[in-house]
Amino acid sequence: MTRTPWALVVLALVAAGSAHAGDDAGRKLYTRYCASCHGREGRGDGPVAAALGEKPKDLTQIAAEHDGYFPLDAVVEAIDGTRTIRAHGVSEMPVWGEAFQVEASSPIEQEILIRGKVIVIATYVRSLQAAPRASH
Repeated sequence: MTRTPWALVVLALVAAGSAHAGDDAGRKLYTRYCASCHGREGRGDGPVAAALGEKPKDLTQIAAEHDGYFPLDAVVEAIDGTRTIRAHGVSEMPVWGEAFQVEASSPIEQEILIRGKVIVIATYVRSLQAAPRASH
């Protein structure tokens, strides 16, 4: 049986919370790694979007596409990219789980640092969700 390190559990809980420090960290990481393609507001209209073969996803519509539910786990996996199997061709989105790799004293520490960045970005993307449209 595999046991999750406590530090990873604590990091996930902190990242999933709505603390202002986490929001600010998520915004900064999103701006640095995601906004060039997805745009500052997540609409898929970043400055390099036109140069890509595939239009970047409009991140503001994720919850709307899931009946109002934001699938945080799926978003984390999409950002991480190392666990996602791309069944329909090649994606132009970088595999951020590999890009975030850093020198760490242990594989567990490296996983915590990578996962922390990915969770903070995914949590920030949750804050970009468009308000539900009123039905008539």
